Formats: sequence, structure tokens, C-alpha cells
Amino acid sequence: MSMRISFGGLLLVATAANAAVILVPEDQPSIQAGINIANPGDTISVAAGTYEEWLSFRGKDITVQSRDGAPTTMINGGDADSAVVFAHGESEAAILRGFTITGAGNGTEFEGLTMGAGIYIYNASPTIEDCVIHDCHAQMGGGVSMFQADPVFRNVVLSGNTATLDGGGMRIHNLSHPMITGCTFIANDAVVHGGGLAYGNDSNGIHENCVFEGNSAGIRGGGLSKACDCSNALISGTILCNNSPDHILGSWTDLGGNELCELCANDVTADGGVGVDDVLAIVAAWGGCICVEDINGDSVVNVDDLLLVIEAWGSCNSG
Repeated sequence: MSMRISFGGLLLVATAANAAVILVPEDQPSIQAGINIANPGDTISVAAGTYEEWLSFRGKDITVQSRDGAPTTMINGGDADSAVVFAHGESEAAILRGFTITGAGNGTEFEGLTMGAGIYIYNASPTIEDCVIHDCHAQMGGGVSMFQADPVFRNVVLSGNTATLDGGGMRIHNLSHPMITGCTFIANDAVVHGGGLAYGNDSNGIHENCVFEGNSAGIRGGGLSKACDCSNALISGTILCNNSPDHILGSWTDLGGNELCELCANDVTADGGVGVDDVLAIVAAWGGCICVEDINGDSVVNVDDLLLVIEAWGSCNSG
């Protein structure tokens, strides 16, 4: 029997055969030093501890993983713009697994704003697994920001992250299409929209079996904000509870199996009921504004917002 193997097949076999495991700190003193010498297909295996550094994958499709998991292995971004950066065309084969990313308080500057203090993704599609992103702060996407990106987030916890504008936990923007599976957004905060997660323009995300719990936004979209119809969130098997002032701002695609805990979504005055006081608040704010009275998030307070108050009159409505 004859056998034909293509050049591409030989290259894949050779790459797999030559893949190395680089130990940190045994072989290299830091995670970034391991990344710097790694070749595609290599694995950086990181011992437990706190690493005061910030990482760039430098376009390499490699695996960076902890040996003992996120609870004992931390990347503290400190004064870094972003603790972890994927910005050189990395694919899903660029994998970050098993770390707590914390303490980053700046974010990478993009279009005049700071983005993604925990993880910043630009024109790349990495895989983030079994990680915790905690206590990171930026103007947009305190925990994570992405642009022109198709990343995979699997079993990731985003907690206690903040944004002075939109997207306390995560912001998705500009032709991005993430797959977000089994992730938890808890106690993240945004001053404007999207405490847990905020969509920007022209992006579609898939959210499967996630939890949005106790997130808050100063205006709307405590759990998730999608104010632009040019984007869409496809959501299934997901729980949204105790988000303030509401769970979701904007339209979204319900793929089934979702649970939205009861709340007064259109209680503008936050007095526990929807009534005359809410109507008066809508009338007082009539016109263009970014404010809590803008219930549908279109930056205008008008008859559309008034109708939403009337629809919810006298009772708390789910979602």
C-alpha cells in the first residue's frame, strides 16, 4: 500500500514532535521570558505564586498554563496598561489557562479611551480558560476589552471589575464575535452602561450557560448592555439575578433555558413600584440625554420610554 503525506501534514507532525514544555521559574525566571523564547505549539508551564508582570503573547500560538490553577497562581498587572495583551493576530491556539488576573488599573489606550485593564484583545482570537479576572479598572471594559476579535472564553469568572464608562466586566466592540461559555459575571460595575458586560458596535456574541449576578450600572444594563441594534447577544442557559437597575438593556436573542429573576426594570425612581412618579421623571428628563430615564438606551427620553413605564405600571416585571 502506498502512502501520500502532504507537505502541510508533515509540517504539523514536525511541529507537534518538536513542541517544548518550558517551566517557569525553573527554566525561565518569568512568564514573559518563557513566552519570548517559545515557538508555536510550545507550552509554558507556570508554578504556583504571584507574578508581578504583564504579558504579551507576541503573535504566538502557544499555551500558557498554571500547574495548580487560578486560586494559587496570580498575574498582578500593577502599573501595566493591560495585564495580558493579545494584539498580533493570535488564533484560538493561543491559550491562557488557569490564572487569576488582578490589580491592573489602567487599560490600553484606544481611540482616546483606556480599555481592558485585565485582558486587551485586538485583531486576535485567543482562548481563555479556567481563569479569574478580578479587581481590574479602565474607562471601558475594566476586566476585558476586545476589538475585531473572535475569542473563546470558557469557565472564566469576572468579578469586582469596574469601568468609568461602559462594560465593568467586559466590553465587546467593532466586529467582534466571542464565544462565552460557562462564565460568571459577578459584582462588576460600570458608571454608565453594562455593569457585567457591554456591547459596542457591529458585534455578535454567543453566551451559553453563564451567570450574571449582582452587577450594577449607573444608567442601564446592570447585567448586560446592548444599546445598538447593529450588535446582537445570543443567550442560552443563562441566569441573570440581582443586577441593578435591570438585567439587560436593549434587544437580544433568547435561545432558551434562560432565567431572569424578577425586578422592577422600569422603576425609574427606584421606589419599588412603577407609577405616577416615574412618569413625571420621564417628562422632566424629556429630550436628549444619557440618563436613567432613557429606559431603552437610545440616548433620547421620549414617548418610547414613557410607553415602557406605562407597560410596567404598578408591578415588578421579569427581566
